[in-house]
Amino acid sequence: MVVADTASIPDDLVLPTLKALMSLPGAADSCDPNTGAPRPDAAEYCVALYKTPRDWRVSWPIRNLMKERDSCHPPFGGVEDEDFGRDVPVIGFAHNHPCGTRMSSPDLTQFPALKTEQGLWMMVAYAASPSGRLARDAQGQLIPAWAWLATGHKEEPRFYKWNSAGEVFQWNEDKAHWEFQATCRPRESSGMRGPRILVPKCTPELNW
Repeated sequence: MVVADTASIPDDLVLPTLKALMSLPGAADSCDPNTGAPRPDAAEYCVALYKTPRDWRVSWPIRNLMKERDSCHPPFGGVEDEDFGRDVPVIGFAHNHPCGTRMSSPDLTQFPALKTEQGLWMMVAYAASPSGRLARDAQGQLIPAWAWLATGHKEEPRFYKWNSAGEVFQWNEDKAHWEFQATCRPRESSGMRGPRILVPKCTPELNW
């Protein structure tokens, strides 16, 4: 399935999307100054970025009121596009952190999903439609999937993106391009106190 002339997702779609996420209710600067924890009005929003035969699009934001630094919960089953239905290839997901924190280990694992022959959902490293079709560009190359994070403060946002290999980039507004920062891997908590949300292990260490 050929969906694009290029495997690069246009920044003029990504950056306005990230900025729009930060302007939604509770998406930024929604922290309790005493505890540093999210206030009750804090919200994490997740959107899917996808490509139709006509253009690039972004899904309606899904609002998550559960907790800060959890993970983006993508729309399993695909997006509902008004022109092309549900079986359009999702390129990746973007979300925000309402308290300005860094990415979490679960964030690194959220990518497009497709349904296997056994009926199970599986995350993949490439743009994919829910029916299991992988998207290719005009040269026949698979289109890599990406994830994006908007964090920081509303007036001073920080934007990050990463691929399934854990290669993390930060947007440099002055130079108008994505700068490589580190290669990161998720870390799982251990011990008797139950699961905790941990920051990834990055090489070199990310400077937040």
